[in-house]
Amino acid sequence: MNPLTSPDRILISRHPTDMRAGIQRLASIVSTDFGEDPQDGALYCFVSRDCLKMKMLRFDVNGWVLYYCYLAEGAFRWEHRPDYADPKLTFERRKLMWLLDGLDPESLQAPPPVTANIIL
Repeated sequence: MNPLTSPDRILISRHPTDMRAGIQRLASIVSTDFGEDPQDGALYCFVSRDCLKMKMLRFDVNGWVLYYCYLAEGAFRWEHRPDYADPKLTFERRKLMWLLDGLDPESLQAPPPVTANIIL
């Protein structure tokens, strides 16, 4: 299963996460801190304090899937914001792809979606 093919939603934690956490601990963070159901089909992303590692958790039809990304060079361009009242941020798929590619998802602007009414 690919975590980016069809998640219902993508949420990323604004707080740094201990990368020693496994599926059960991350799922408990989702339920207690986020107030979400970890089995709802959403993709939950957690970035380490040093922004070198990311874990992505998702419940698929048959069980849990945990992805672990560790950058060989550089760091994820992610700024933790533990001072925000809401510990999670809803993310778009293209912003997650930018983040995984080492780009800053907050500073990039994507072109607006094309809404063509006429086909040539």
